[in-house]
Amino acid sequence: MFDTKIHNLQIEQSVLAALMTVAESYSHVENLLTEDDFYSTRHKAIFKAVVELDAKNTPYDAVLVNNHLAAHGMSEQAGGEQYLMQVLQDAPSSFYNLISYAEKLKDFATCRKVEAEAQKIIFKAQNLTVSRGDLVQEAQSMFAEINTEQASESLFHIHDAATNTFVEMHEKMTALTQGKTMIKGIQTGIYDLDKKLGDVEPGCLMVIAARPAMGKTTMLQVIASNVAIFQQKPVLIMSGEMPKEQIAMRMCCAAGPADISKVRNAPHTLPQEEFTAYTQAVAMLKNVRMQINDTSRPSIANIRESIRKVKHQYGSVGAVFIDYLQIMKTTKSFAREDLKIAYFTGELKAMAKEFDCVVVLLSQLNRELEKRPNKRPVLSDLRESGAIEQDADQILFLYRDEIYNKESKYQGIAEAILGKNRHGESGTSYMHSQLKYCQFSNLDSSAIDQLQGLGGAA
Repeated sequence: MFDTKIHNLQIEQSVLAALMTVAESYSHVENLLTEDDFYSTRHKAIFKAVVELDAKNTPYDAVLVNNHLAAHGMSEQAGGEQYLMQVLQDAPSSFYNLISYAEKLKDFATCRKVEAEAQKIIFKAQNLTVSRGDLVQEAQSMFAEINTEQASESLFHIHDAATNTFVEMHEKMTALTQGKTMIKGIQTGIYDLDKKLGDVEPGCLMVIAARPAMGKTTMLQVIASNVAIFQQKPVLIMSGEMPKEQIAMRMCCAAGPADISKVRNAPHTLPQEEFTAYTQAVAMLKNVRMQINDTSRPSIANIRESIRKVKHQYGSVGAVFIDYLQIMKTTKSFAREDLKIAYFTGELKAMAKEFDCVVVLLSQLNRELEKRPNKRPVLSDLRESGAIEQDADQILFLYRDEIYNKESKYQGIAEAILGKNRHGESGTSYMHSQLKYCQFSNLDSSAIDQLQGLGGAA
């Protein structure tokens, strides 16, 4: 047993005495205490006997607990009948304080767990057994895991949970009649797509995947701008591929709009109205709650620390955008590439839950799809697709038919293909593509109806 002073044997005895004295008292603590919440090995064994007897709908007074321990060869480990009697004699009359005592034991157990895990981190720090980034990540993950365990202890009856959903429905209906919104998560700003996606709620991992030149980064900035500017929620962009100045330039060009090639290569040729619009966009972004980290090949530790800083600065995080999965790095070694991808997507999904935000992750597609007549992506085109399919709540493919077919009927059109949508419908949505202005924008309903009539077949 870990040598710690964080325990109170008298409180442990008081809890056990109350359980063995008052019939059916275990029901008051069954959702609170576990065997591991006791420090003493004797007390663990006695509590385990109470739990097992209760599970059989059998009383659990001291005599029956002693018989149960003897029958399972645990009597000596629990101190024998003499110790059980001593527990009853030494402990105060404690049934009315049972819940308070149980809460104290839970506090002690949590503190012991923190102490034990902290000792592991201290050992690694003193002996330099891991890299700086991994050390910080392990420490953060350890505390996050303990916090998650504490948060998941309460049980809720299904009727209570269902009632909460009814209240939420009523609030949304009331807000709608008052011209307000009840969106808890994020939306893309592309109406045809949002009709299918609905409210992408906090805790979701959304993957945007495409082949090169389809507009992955443009889609990232479209959604990020909508979340930060129109929904007014804090945004973090982890731009592992593109410097922060290029991201900012693209944002300003989209807001202008202004021609990105002229802004980048020949600003003196910009029409006056585009130059003015770009200048206004720069001024407008001053009050937008958006942070960029352009660390090349970010790690999970880099991302987690950046999210923490954004949350500390703004009080919350609306969405985190990561460009892109395949260039992320880790010092951990994996036997196969798919295991490394699974590690990344699993950690990012966990972060979405931990920070109560949406994580939007860009990903490449296998080049094998280039060999097919119809090059519209499907789930199997994802690189190491198993883990991505499992962890992602939404998988969105971008496709522009004009890249492959110069005579395409879809000139200036981008398709957003929902390959997976855990909380809504799948299918294809359409948007206007103006990549010279770093934009995807909304089509009118008649244009969408016409495109849907074409059936999405090139």
